[in-house]
This record gives sequence, structure tokens and C-alpha cells, in this order.
Amino acid sequence: MNYGTASILQRNEAALRTVASSARISTQQGTALEIYEKSGDRQKDLNLVNKVLASGHKSVIEHQTLSIAFDNVSVLVEQFVIEFRLASFTVKSRRYVDFSDAGYVVPEGMPPEAEALYRTRTEELFALYDQLLKLGIPKEDARFVLPYGFRSNFFATMNARELIHMVIAMLKGQGGAFPELRALGLQLKEQFDEMYPGVLDAELLHAPECLEEGDAGPILAGSARDPEVRIVSAPSNPVEVLGTAMRFGRRFGGFDAENMRRLLLDARPRELEALNYSFRIDNVSLACVTHFTRHRMLSLMLRHELSALAEGNYVLPESIGGNPQALRLYCGAFEAQTAAAERAQELGADGSSLSYFAMAGHTTSILISMNARELLHFAKLRCCARAQWEIRGIARAMIELLNETDAQPIFCGYGPTCAVTGRCPEGKMSCGHPVRIENGSWNRK
Repeated sequence: MNYGTASILQRNEAALRTVASSARISTQQGTALEIYEKSGDRQKDLNLVNKVLASGHKSVIEHQTLSIAFDNVSVLVEQFVIEFRLASFTVKSRRYVDFSDAGYVVPEGMPPEAEALYRTRTEELFALYDQLLKLGIPKEDARFVLPYGFRSNFFATMNARELIHMVIAMLKGQGGAFPELRALGLQLKEQFDEMYPGVLDAELLHAPECLEEGDAGPILAGSARDPEVRIVSAPSNPVEVLGTAMRFGRRFGGFDAENMRRLLLDARPRELEALNYSFRIDNVSLACVTHFTRHRMLSLMLRHELSALAEGNYVLPESIGGNPQALRLYCGAFEAQTAAAERAQELGADGSSLSYFAMAGHTTSILISMNARELLHFAKLRCCARAQWEIRGIARAMIELLNETDAQPIFCGYGPTCAVTGRCPEGKMSCGHPVRIENGSWNRK
């Protein structure tokens, strides 16, 4: 079978009784446990759940959780699924695992000549990946030449409401243009129908249409690019806003340097949520985008694989830039991929098929918004010396930009965990060079 599978591993069948109880509790007398005891008749519970969902009260089905194994799907599927915010994911790391034998997905519907070209190029890219590893290039850098059709394996856990949302997106929304995503959506629908017959059919019937992105246009040859970060939205008076929040919470008397330090060390720094920032980041690799999507408490917009392929630009790791032989092979691979994708387009391959020609190192643009509390969490993880080098550089650039604004008194204390808290959480994996913050600058001890 060309496409992989999506299998619901943990269905928690007993959760139907809880879902039905939650549908009853708002309109019936009795305690939660008393109402739970009244539930348990499967057909009656299903009828009630369908009725409540049809009336628009979707939250009741959130009590049903499911764990899914995505087995041998394309990394394009991985990126699609991981964008669903109300779910948990664990993905096989391309930084540490050798993907030489991962294999790849062939998208359905390509004209025969275009498919033959795709297969040839994909196999050449896997061979190049092996060559780069033999030249001493780290796995985390060699992976940039892997195409978006290479196979991925991961687990996802979500509640049933988010699963319904995802399946609708696979069948009727932005994923509907991809046969692979439609096939996985149908697999999940069939399995979910066994648990809650009719629920997905009713939701699909009334699901709104999703406006698709415009055509990416011609496929162009690009070049190596460095990321560009800029702030596009910020509070006009951040210190005043945070000071108000600190006084309102009655935990701090207001804003000053000492209270700010205490807030950064607090177990529940809710006051920071009063500040919201948006960043535009250009020339970030498709591989790096997943570092952002893993942070659940932010909003993310991105230009997807086809746009990245069409623009043709790519990230250049230092390990490759400093190795003449690897550099020639690496840059040549992106040039050859552009030519192959352009030819496939001429042969009649559509946008959904061309997306699989994109390489992990192709760059795109993202727009992200997060509050200052999530920015603190993001900085502690992503500014760390152990973070992957591309996301680390971007994260540090974001904090540096914030420190160039009138919010400097707030963000001068942001940085890797060791700088913020004085201790490293990495244990034996620690870099051994803790950072301290002095006047808003990070200095290694």
C-alpha cells in the first residue's frame, strides 16, 4: 500500500458514559455521580449525544479522548496534523534518527512521466542524504535535503471534538486537495463511526467551506537565505499594561525590577498574559516550522510546502557551508529539485502533487502571535544551547528585537532556562556552560 495508516489505538470506549452524563448534567437534578449512574445504556446515550451535538453544544464530546498512531505517512501529513492546536504529539526526531531507509509516499494522480521523475529525484535525494552523512554532516543538517514525501511516524492524542475538526479538514477542508490526507480522513472516520455512528456525517453536512490559498505560480530557482525576524504588532505601553496586571492580581505592588524578577520565577506568571506580540519570520525552513507548531499556546499562520517550493530558497547549515564538497552537493540538490518540479508542472502535475517535491530545507514565511508568558516559555526552551541551531537563532533574534523596544525592562530577563532560573533542566545532556543575564545581555560563565 502506497499510503500509510491512521489507527485509533486507545479509544476509551467507557468514555461514552461520561459524555452522556455531561449531556445530562446541565438539565437534570442530582450530583455528578448520581447522574453518571443513570447513564450506561449505549443506544440511549448515543441518541442523547447526537441530539445535544445537533443543538450546537459540542463541548460534551470533549470528554472522549483518543490516541492515534500515524504509521508511514508522509511528512506533509505530519505537518498538517501537528497544526491542530488541541492535541498532543510525539514525533520521530530527524535530529537523532537516521532516515536513510525511511521510504517515501508517491502522491496519486500524477501523470506517468511526472511520477517517474518524482521517483527518480526522491531516490537521488535519499542517496544524497547518505552521502552527506558519510561526509560527516550531522543528521540534523543532512535532513534538509529530504523531500516532503518521505515517510514519518508519530503519535497524536486528542479529544473527540478535535478529531472531528481534523477529519472534516481532511475530507472537506484544506486537506481535501491531497489524496493521502483524504485517505487517512476516511480511515479515521470509519473507526470513529464505530464509536459514535452518525456524528461525523452530521458534522460534515454542516461544515463550512474553507477558502484555499491562491496558486503559488511558477516554480523559481532560489538561493541560500538567512532568516529575517520582525515585530509586526506590540502593545503601545507594555510596562504600564503589565504594571496594571501586577497590581490587579494583588500579588505584586506594581512593576519594578525586583517584582519583574520575581514574576519570571513564579510558578504561575499569569500577569504576563496581558501582553501580546506578533512576529513575521521570513526564510525559515519547513523543518523548523514544526518547532513553532509544537508550542500550543500561540497562533500560527504559514505559507505551505508549495509556496516554499515555488520560491526556491533554502536554509544553509554551517556544517555544510564549511565543507566544499557537501556545499556543492547540497546547493546542486535544490537547483535540481527546482528543475524537476518545473518539469513535472509542465507534464501536468497539480499543486497537491508538486507539494511532495518540496524539501525540508526549503524556506517559507510564518506569522506567529503569542503572549509574554508563552514567550517566556519559548525563550527558556529555544534559546538554550541544546536547541536546534535554526530555531535557537530565531528565538534569540526575537528576544533581541523585544529588548530594542520600550518593553526592554520586561524582556531583559528573558533567555534560556539557566539564565532565567539559575539552573539547567537538561541533566546529563547539559552543555556545561550556563548563561547569566547582565544588563539584558547573556554571558557564559
